[in-house]
Amino acid sequence: MIKKKKLRNVLIFVFLFFIIDLSFTQLFLLNFYYKKLEKQYASDLENRVLNKDYKYTLKKKSSFKSNYIGHEYTVKTNNLGFRDYAIRDLDKNNYYTIVIGDSFVEGVALEYEDTLLAQLNEKIKSNNITNYEFLNAGVTSYSPYIYQRKVINIIKENPWLKTDRVILLLDKSDVPDEIHYFDPIQRPEYFPVENIKYNFKYNEDFFDDLKRKDLWRFFTKQTTTGSFLKKVGDIIDLERRNLRDRYKLSKKLGKSFFKISSKQVKSFRSINTRSHIANYFHGNLWETKGKKSIDFSIENIVKLKNYLDNKNIELLVVLFPWPFEIANKVPRENYTNYIIQELMRKGIKYISAYKYFLKGDIYSNISDNYIYNDMHFNRQGNKILSDIIWEEHLKNFRNH
Repeated sequence: MIKKKKLRNVLIFVFLFFIIDLSFTQLFLLNFYYKKLEKQYASDLENRVLNKDYKYTLKKKSSFKSNYIGHEYTVKTNNLGFRDYAIRDLDKNNYYTIVIGDSFVEGVALEYEDTLLAQLNEKIKSNNITNYEFLNAGVTSYSPYIYQRKVINIIKENPWLKTDRVILLLDKSDVPDEIHYFDPIQRPEYFPVENIKYNFKYNEDFFDDLKRKDLWRFFTKQTTTGSFLKKVGDIIDLERRNLRDRYKLSKKLGKSFFKISSKQVKSFRSINTRSHIANYFHGNLWETKGKKSIDFSIENIVKLKNYLDNKNIELLVVLFPWPFEIANKVPRENYTNYIIQELMRKGIKYISAYKYFLKGDIYSNISDNYIYNDMHFNRQGNKILSDIIWEEHLKNFRNH
C-alpha cells in the first residue's frame, strides 16, 4: 500500500513537473525564440529581393542581420545591391573588378572583414593602390546561368561603372543548381518578381508530433527538460562519432589512435557535409548529370566571355575545393580534369586553388580553413584564396 502511494506521488510529481515545464517553455522561452526567428526571417525576406533579370539580389543600400547554420552575421550593401563594408554609393571615378559567385563570395556566416572580398580590398590598401576596388556581386544560391545574366545586366545598366575584369568563382553546388535551368522552358526571358508573402508558422511541430504519436520528439522540442536531455544526448553522440572518426583516421594514416589530433577529427564534420552534392562528382550521377551540368555551365561562361570581350573586359575563372574533394581524389580528379579541359578548349582563362589546400596534412588543413561542420571557407581559408587570386591579379595591373 505504501509503495503504491509512493509510486502515485512520484507519478503526480512527474506529471505536474511536465505541465509546469511545458507551460513555461511555450509561454516564455519558445515564444521569445520564435519571435526572434520571425524577425530574422522577415529581415532576410525584406532585404533579399526578387529581380526580373537574375532571379534575386540584395536590397540596395540596406543593412540587415542574416543567419547561416546558427552563425548570425551583418550584411550591408552599396548602391548596386552588392555586399560591402558600409552602406554607401560607389565612387564613379574609381575602377572596379567585379567578383561573382554564390554563398562563398557573399560570405555567409562571416562578418564582412572575414570575407574573401574584404581581404582582396585590404591588399589594395596595403599596396597603396588608389582609385581601385573589388566588388562583391555574389549572392547565395547563384550558379553560372545567373552569374552571366547578373554581370551583363549590371554592366549594361550602369555605364558609369569602370570595369577592367570579372572574376568568376565556380562552386560545387553550381552543378545541382544549374540543373534547374537545363530545360529552355525553365529559362524564361524574365524571372517573376511578385513578392511571396511568407506565412511564418509558430511552432507547427506541436500538434504534428502529437498526431504522429512521436512523443520523444514532442518532449525534446516542446519542453525545456526535453531540450536539455537532447543536448546532453547530442554531446554524448558527438563524442561517440569523434571516437569512431579518430579510429578510422588512425587506420587510414597508419598512426596511433592517440596521436590523431582534434583538428583532424573535426575535419570529418566538414568532409561529410552536403553529401547529396558530393554524389554528383562520382559514380552514375557524375556520368548522367554531373558532366551535363558542367557543359551547361561552360555554355553560360562562354556567353559571358563573349560579352566581356566586346567590352575589353577580361574574365578570370577560379576553381577551389570543398572538403570532400580534399579528402577524396576520385571526385576531385573527375571534376578538375573535366572542367579544366573544357575551360581550355573554350579559351577561358582560369586559375586553380586546389594544390594550396592539399599541402601538408589535409585533415588539419580542412579544420583550419573551413567553417566547422560546413563546406564554406572561414577567415583563414579566404585568406589563402585571396592570396592566390591577388597573385594572379597583379599581372592584370602590370598589363594595364
